[in-house]
This record gives sequence, structure tokens and C-alpha cells, in this order.
Amino acid sequence: MKVIKRYSGIGGGTQTPTKLIIHAMSEILGGKHAEEFLKDVGLSAHFLLCPDGSFIKLRKTTEIAWHCKGFNTNSVGIEILVEGEHTYETFLQKIKTDYVTDAQKEALVEMSNGIIEYFDIAHEDVLRHSDVSPERKYDPGTGFDWEDFKSKLI
Repeated sequence: MKVIKRYSGIGGGTQTPTKLIIHAMSEILGGKHAEEFLKDVGLSAHFLLCPDGSFIKLRKTTEIAWHCKGFNTNSVGIEILVEGEHTYETFLQKIKTDYVTDAQKEALVEMSNGIIEYFDIAHEDVLRHSDVSPERKYDPGTGFDWEDFKSKLI
């Protein structure tokens, strides 16, 4: 598994994660790569999962990332990057389809299992962004086979 470290200064102090939250966002938004877009709007995640299965690590897992309102101080956030450039509307349509590449599926399971094991995160505390903010968020969407993913976790 390839991890590219490009630490973001966006976030808070230290944390001990008790949750893992899976997100999705467009790989390119408004002509900017997701990493640049997040920085411009003052947000962060711990990892961006690229379509080729590599990760961009923006924050240490023991550091707070600003990725999930109400859960930033006790969770690790992984953003699955939806290939290509999208508006919010096309993104919402795309995450209703099977958008996750095989490389992303494999890498996500491997990374998630490492995080779960290291921090002793309970299976029920592996959540979707839409689970913790159902009135505001739709990601990672119905196009991501959540049950299959969860069945592969330790």
C-alpha cells in the first residue's frame, strides 16, 4: 500500500480515535485537486484514497482533522476520492453508482483494518459520514457496497 505523506496544517491538537469515519469527495472540484480544495476551505482529513489505491496522508491519526462536525476530536477520517471532476450535483449522482475502483476497495480494507487494530476501534464504530450526519451528508453513498466493506473488517 502506497502512502504519500503531505501533511496539512489544517486541524487541531492531539486525539485518541475511537471511531473511523468513511467519506467520499470528488477527486477534482472547481479545477482543484481535493487536497488543495480542502486546504482552501479550511478542512482536512487523515487520508485521501486515490483511484489508483494510493493514499495521501494529510494528518497523523493521533492529530485532529476537521472532517466530520461533532466527531473531529475522536475519529480518523478517510475520504474516498471519486475519480474525475465533479460539481456537487454530479458528485451526488456519481456516488449512487459503483464508483469505487477495485484498487480503492482493497486499499481501504487494508488501511481500515490497520487503524481498527491499532486503536482497538469497535466494529460498530466504523461509520459512514451519512451515519453521523444523515440530515446533511450523503457520502460515501449507495454506490459504495458498505455491507461488503464491513464484512472484510477485522
